[in-house]
Amino acid sequence: MQILTSKAMNHTDAWLKEVYEQVICHDNSPYVYIEMNIKQFRYLNAKFGSLFGDQVLQKILFLLVEILEEGYVSHRYADTFDMLVPYDFEKNDIRLLMSRIVDSLFEIDIPEIHRNIYTSFGVYFLRDYPEYEILKTYTAIARKGEKTLSKRTFSYEVLNKPNIDLLSSYVKNHELESTLTNARFNKEYQIYIQPKVDLHTHKISGGEVLTRWIHENSIAPLSSFMPVLKENGEMYMIDLGHFEIMCKLLKERDIHHKKVVPISFNVTNRSMFHENFIEDYTRVYQTYMPRKSLIEFEFMEDIHYEHGGEVLSIIQYLNQMGFACSLDDFGNGIASFNVLLSGNIDIIKMDRLFFMGELDEQKKHIICDIIDIAKIKKIKVLAEGIETKEYVDFLEEQGCDYIQGFYFYRPMPLEKFIELLDKDPIVY
Repeated sequence: MQILTSKAMNHTDAWLKEVYEQVICHDNSPYVYIEMNIKQFRYLNAKFGSLFGDQVLQKILFLLVEILEEGYVSHRYADTFDMLVPYDFEKNDIRLLMSRIVDSLFEIDIPEIHRNIYTSFGVYFLRDYPEYEILKTYTAIARKGEKTLSKRTFSYEVLNKPNIDLLSSYVKNHELESTLTNARFNKEYQIYIQPKVDLHTHKISGGEVLTRWIHENSIAPLSSFMPVLKENGEMYMIDLGHFEIMCKLLKERDIHHKKVVPISFNVTNRSMFHENFIEDYTRVYQTYMPRKSLIEFEFMEDIHYEHGGEVLSIIQYLNQMGFACSLDDFGNGIASFNVLLSGNIDIIKMDRLFFMGELDEQKKHIICDIIDIAKIKKIKVLAEGIETKEYVDFLEEQGCDYIQGFYFYRPMPLEKFIELLDKDPIVY
């Protein structure tokens, strides 16, 4: 191990920074910068104590120094280490270097942790020489962006692979997050309604609130922003805002004796398990107090129904408050059947996968069985994604209650939906 003489203590972050600035940046040899983190190291501290943990970290540092004879190693803090290693971009395989480190850590001679140290790595090939603090940021972006980071396995990611620019992707993603937040304050997220049609009367019997982003005078594709909104929590604030708009509107139309129909509001996994979900929605509802029969909470397919007790208690609470509760995409997962049997569901929305392609005999039997189960439980059935007359006629014949889909209506701006209610149309 080459060690630079320095005022800073060897193998500290300050020492490695000095190595980088005084040696590596002036050396013509190519290097790779690596950030290594010990996964779930707090478990060792919790089980064996912090003194034991410190001894393990010291052992890991000595081992890395021994393995990387021609490199530099520092213990930055806690369970994070940094390395500067000579690296031939043409001849070397970075995975082999990672594997050599991982294999050595697995064999570390401490009985309590034998083969129980798991690591994640962020890697930056030094083809250029950014400032040291920026370099650490780059490797952290690579490591934390690795898709299997949370799993108990060895994982690594290279930020600047040939022909792959992960940094630009990371920056663009965060720029999009900022744009989406500003869009909420600028009221760019508009309410669209997809009407629901009663199969017995062929009249609009309800509507589902959907979100559309009107950006630069056009509707942005859902796939371009919805995953980010859900991930960063913005969707919760947007949904809550739309819930308030609709509660106020429903109350005002009711007061003026204008036609109103039940409106459903989507509840995602992040919404349901938000710490203030019940309090926030109750507060908004009590501000305007529309008829409870006009409010339906629609539980989406991404909800983790395996958290059975908590999910069922929330549904039961809303149901007992007098709000209708429905299951979206019913039939797309076995977990939703458990919720169906709880007795607190008013409506099931049959997943569109049942209504794609040809209506063959096998599909007919499955659809009929689900409708029969719902009838036994005294639950209404809505079929979503209906696009052909063949399915409309079959569902009407089998006693399905409601239909939602392009065959009757596409999602439309709230103002257009209000116009339809005022006309009180019957659709054929």
